[in-house]
Amino acid sequence: MSKYLAETRGDLDASICLYEKNMLLSESFYVSLQTLEVCLRNKLDAAMSQTYGADWLMNSHAAPLSDFSRRLVNEAMPNIGSELSHGKLVAEAKFAFWVGLVSKGYDQSLWRAACFKAFLAEGGKKRSMVHGRLNSIRRFRNRIAHHEPIFHKDIGRQHSEIIEAIQWMCRGTSAWAQHHSRTLIVLNSS
Repeated sequence: MSKYLAETRGDLDASICLYEKNMLLSESFYVSLQTLEVCLRNKLDAAMSQTYGADWLMNSHAAPLSDFSRRLVNEAMPNIGSELSHGKLVAEAKFAFWVGLVSKGYDQSLWRAACFKAFLAEGGKKRSMVHGRLNSIRRFRNRIAHHEPIFHKDIGRQHSEIIEAIQWMCRGTSAWAQHHSRTLIVLNSS
């Protein structure tokens, strides 16, 4: 509670109210963050499969993944169990893995060969812009996942940036996420 008490100058009642507001705001991002993550992994998987083959994720020689990326794939495998499949591995891989596929280290390889195809819904985007946005969203998502305060963030901007990032991949999915998101309702009711 120290961050909330500091924000409210030690007022316990106000701190509890701020904590509850933060909790509701964090909860309200579930739809947009879930939609972004699922859309990202599906679009990147489709682009990578088209270029490197349907087994690109399970075949260590199919795509030129870095040691770090390969380690993230290998870490996901035991969580699946005995029925390992490409689809299950796509779903199990961490968000950081997918964001990493559009990082600077892959600019000359994966981005130019495959990953750019995932972001053509709005006419295409620069890799640096895509990675910058997705990495910022990843950090914001991790704050929520680790129950950290987000009340001091520009919630409206954070929400619109998530919706826009989805739109870079699929306009229909972006509209769906915006329609079902409660973030702006929660923000405007507090």
